[in-house]
Amino acid sequence: MTLTSRRHVLRSSALAIAAFGGCLDTAADRFDDDEQAPEDAGELGAPAERVTVTINSQPYPEFEPQVVHVVPGGTVEWLVETGRHDVTAYHEDEHGPHRTSDGVGSWGSDRLTGVGSSYERTFDQAGVYDYVDTQQVCTSHEIAGNIGRVVVGWPDTDDEPAMAEPQPELPSQAARAIEQFNEETRPVLEAGP
Repeated sequence: MTLTSRRHVLRSSALAIAAFGGCLDTAADRFDDDEQAPEDAGELGAPAERVTVTINSQPYPEFEPQVVHVVPGGTVEWLVETGRHDVTAYHEDEHGPHRTSDGVGSWGSDRLTGVGSSYERTFDQAGVYDYVDTQQVCTSHEIAGNIGRVVVGWPDTDDEPAMAEPQPELPSQAARAIEQFNEETRPVLEAGP
C-alpha cells in the first residue's frame, strides 16, 4: 500500500466515523456531568454549554475560533491574548448592519485591553449572532476581517438575519468571512442535531 493510498484510507475512515457519530447524538448527550466535554464541543454541529474564543492581534486581528456553537443558555467567553479589542454585535442599535436574531437587543463588551481581559455573554435565545471587533489600532479590525459568529441551538436558517447575504456596506474582508460562515453554517443547521 502506498503512502497516498494509506492517507486516503485513513482520511476516508475518519470522515465516515465523524459522519456516523454526528448522526447519533449531540455534544451535550455525549458526556455525563462528571466527564469532560469532547474535543469538538463548541464546533458547528456539536453545541457546548461553554466556549472560549481567544482574541489576538499578531500577525493580524482575529477571533479563534471564528464560529462557535452553543446550546440555548450557553455562554461564550472572549479572552484577549494580545492587543486591544472589543466584541460588538452586528445590531442596528449598536454597530450596523443588522445581523442578529430578531427580538434580541444589542450587546457588546467595553474595550478589552491587555492579556487576560475578557468578556462573556450567555445566549438564551436560539439564533445566529454575528459580531465584530470595532477597534482601530493600525487599521480597523473590521476592515481586516476580525468578525465572528455564535450559533445558538438549531435555529431555522430562513429566519435568521445573519444567514442573509452580506450587506453591501460591509468591508470586503468582513463580507467574505460572512459568506464563508454561511457556507459552513447552513448545511449543519439544515441537517439538524
